[in-house]
Amino acid sequence: MSESKFETVSSLVDNYQNSDEVFDEIIKDNHMSETWQRYHLIGDTMRDELPPSLDLDLTDRINNAIAEEPTVLAPKAKPSAGEFVKAKVVQFAKPFGQMAIAASAAGLMVIGVQQNVAKDESFIPDPVVQTAPLGGIAQPVSLNFQSGNRQSQEQAMVEQQRRFQVLLQDHKQQIKFAALATKDAQNNKSKQKDSNTNK
Repeated sequence: MSESKFETVSSLVDNYQNSDEVFDEIIKDNHMSETWQRYHLIGDTMRDELPPSLDLDLTDRINNAIAEEPTVLAPKAKPSAGEFVKAKVVQFAKPFGQMAIAASAAGLMVIGVQQNVAKDESFIPDPVVQTAPLGGIAQPVSLNFQSGNRQSQEQAMVEQQRRFQVLLQDHKQQIKFAALATKDAQNNKSKQKDSNTNK
């Protein structure tokens, strides 16, 4: 429908024009009569004069629109050998990456707190719960900050850094011990399988 026909229907709805010829044309043309109905519904909505219930049957139009949409059938592509290996490596390395991120974040938090405490001389932290590491070697990382002169504060920071380094070394040793224990357990399993197959 052309723009001039839209304007004609709109002017008739707004009572700017009264022409029997135009009314006859609207009655004969389905598209113009649908436009006439839509314009009246829009006007009723704007004036808040809608009837209590509207009979809008949109199911046929929606079904037709869905039926006209093209169907796309695409099989799932199989990954190539390189993509398969890459996916397995990522799946294997992901837990280690998560642990590394968590350890880095914890280390940065400890260092950040230490620097903030060193700058604020009025800060007196709450007593720290003392915990022993799994290996029993390192001292827990905590800052027992006491107000005093600057030299004692610097010594406390040096001691704190030393204890932090010892804790990191202990953590690395524990990871190595865990890896060795896992490797020994796997070797024992393979030896048991071999002995069971030889029987």
